[in-house]
Amino acid sequence: MNNWIPKNKTVRWAVSAVLVSVILYFVGVFVVFVEMKKLENLYNDTESQFSKEEKFRVIKSVADVNQETINKLRSFFIQKGDEVKFIEQIETIAKNAGIKFEIESIDVKTGQENSVFKEDIEVKMSMEGSWESALSFLNKLEKLPFGASVSGVSLNSSGLGTWSGSIKFIIFREK
Repeated sequence: MNNWIPKNKTVRWAVSAVLVSVILYFVGVFVVFVEMKKLENLYNDTESQFSKEEKFRVIKSVADVNQETINKLRSFFIQKGDEVKFIEQIETIAKNAGIKFEIESIDVKTGQENSVFKEDIEVKMSMEGSWESALSFLNKLEKLPFGASVSGVSLNSSGLGTWSGSIKFIIFREK
């Protein structure tokens, strides 16, 4: 049974040295592998932090370059608290167009899934006037520097040269 064990001390010592060397080699490979993984992780973290800082600098410079366009886009939305001023502008446009009007309802639409930055304010108003004054009002309403979208117009002739009906439009307000 002990035939595989060499009898010579030199051979035993050599086999033991080889076994110890192989074990030390694999331990060394494992230690190097672990240290390489640590270095890779540190490098990736450094690169990641650097890339985040670089992206931030790029976004900031793009925002600085396009500040005028961003302000123009922001002015498209009515700011919180400016709703009354906007309604006053609509009233002024209606009076200048020569129509009689009455705002029937103002409804704020919130909780829309696709609307992260804005909310819609739906306005319904009745109006009465000549065909030209009604069209003039609609034209001026659409040319407002704010986000206003006419969603429905209903006009009926109520007499000689007089038209009456309702108009629905949506105003975009920044959240």
